[in-house]
Amino acid sequence: MKKGIRALAAMLVLLVGFPWPPGAWGASHREAPLIALDPAADITDVYAFRSWDDGSKVVFIMNVIPSQVPASGPNFFNFDDNVLYTFHFDLDGDGRADDAFIEFRFTTEIRSPFDDLPIAYGGVDPVPGLPPAITALDGPGSVGLGLRQRYSVRFVRNGQEVANVTTDQNGKRLFAVPSNVGPRTMPNYAALASQGAYDLGQGVRVFAGQREETFYIDLGSTFDTLNFRAAPPVLTDAQDANDGANAFGIDDGFEGLNVNTIAVEIPIALFP
Repeated sequence: MKKGIRALAAMLVLLVGFPWPPGAWGASHREAPLIALDPAADITDVYAFRSWDDGSKVVFIMNVIPSQVPASGPNFFNFDDNVLYTFHFDLDGDGRADDAFIEFRFTTEIRSPFDDLPIAYGGVDPVPGLPPAITALDGPGSVGLGLRQRYSVRFVRNGQEVANVTTDQNGKRLFAVPSNVGPRTMPNYAALASQGAYDLGQGVRVFAGQREETFYIDLGSTFDTLNFRAAPPVLTDAQDANDGANAFGIDDGFEGLNVNTIAVEIPIALFP
């Protein structure tokens, strides 16, 4: 992997208009007390890895809004229009992630007739007078999306804007994938979510929307003053080899919960 990618120093969220003191950045699954008060800006995890589809590309993922309970209507989980979600890159190995940025900014729209209804999403087939089931992020199948978020992706290199994109290479506007409301409103959520993967050209793809939380931890025992159900920290060889059992606890505190994901796949060659 090229030097610039190896030297990736940090991926942080910038909070627009919030007077953070120097050195106060930090968030992970609500563990930083102040950012826990602002879940839409609270990073749960960040990931960087080579694409499993194409080893010449690298994937960066930022997850925010921790511990989302799926049945959270009528107000589900959305990105914040007042937060600038930014990946920061150190490409020259000086320890400062200020050489390149990839910025995601969201804009929320409330669509009629939901401006008079106390719900974000609704739809069912076929019931006269009600929107049809939600099958698309845009167009006729999107009528039931009373709340919809579009976004832009801005690329900055050495202080200069390289691109500011609001559509994919086919001219489609970029929309965030909404929360999974349920099978009556969104009968094929997997197909709906797949529409949120956009090709921006030059090998760059992006996605923004709700995803299942993949982090695993026994939260109950961990924050009961490290009251683990098996003695840490060393696993036996057999325990380490067994991916089907948790040697340190019986509960996954994040099972059944979701996060909001921002992901970008980009060719490594674009990081000279």
